[in-house]
Amino acid sequence: MEKSYMKIINYVKREILAGALKPGDQLLPERELAEILGVSRNSVREGLRTLDNMGVIKSFHGSGNYIAGNFEETLTEVMTFMYMLKDMDYDHITEFRYALEWQAMNLAVRQATDQQRQKMQEYYKKLITADREETRVKYDKAIHYLLVQASKNDYMISNYKALNNIMDRYIPTMRGKIIEGMKSDERLINAHRRIVEGFVEGNYLKGRQGLNLHFRYIKEYKDYEEVHKNGME
Repeated sequence: MEKSYMKIINYVKREILAGALKPGDQLLPERELAEILGVSRNSVREGLRTLDNMGVIKSFHGSGNYIAGNFEETLTEVMTFMYMLKDMDYDHITEFRYALEWQAMNLAVRQATDQQRQKMQEYYKKLITADREETRVKYDKAIHYLLVQASKNDYMISNYKALNNIMDRYIPTMRGKIIEGMKSDERLINAHRRIVEGFVEGNYLKGRQGLNLHFRYIKEYKDYEEVHKNGME
């Protein structure tokens, strides 16, 4: 038998699926929801609290309850909990990034605008000429984000933003150390060059080669760091 508070959750889900509720829309008052669904006000409040915790709605005291419009923020919070609970580590994040960028390359080479292709070339020039670590990190992030953005897939873009937020929040030094390796390792420069050329030329095979080199370098660097760390203990 369906629990009373689940009636409000399932009601909101149905309304969203039917297109009756969209991001930013206000839900009916608690009293009306209770009457429509035949449940108590307490059950309505419990269901609304659950939806709020899930990130589906935003509750404002004195104003009401609204359908949340920030999918990226919700994803970030979910991934944050997974990371803190050790259900997601750096390897998982890297593998997810690789999968997203791999598919993004397939879409981006066909759909990127001339302006995006030009911007990608500009980012690459700034990346390889930068003389500071934070500048290299900035343009490395810009290149990879533009690749995903050019896919024109909102779900991929939101997931990628959430992943980057987790990396920036919890493992910012790892990215900096890896990018710093560009000064002494031609492989990482070559990887970025192929990614950019594949994107600009519309050549997904070259772009994929660049992604393979890039993420292989990340794995090798991380493995080296772990061996070095264990050797110091």
